[in-house]
Amino acid sequence: FRGHSGKAALFTTAKNITLDPPSIQLMDSGAYTIQEFICKSCEAYLGWKFVRAHDGPERWKEGHYILEL
Repeated sequence: FRGHSGKAALFTTAKNITLDPPSIQLMDSGAYTIQEFICKSCEAYLGWKFVRAHDGPERWKEGHYILEL
């Protein structure tokens, strides 16, 4: 996967994070409602959660987390 700043990985769960309010992002694969998240301890930006995929074929990503590497 590709994140905002380069390589990223997809995960089904994430712990010790704080989620931002949802926002809509247009990406190469379509439009998504996402929530960016930060580390609960140090508040470093880590990635985002796919809340909703607006295109049918991409719905499998819903509920998954992208962690920037």
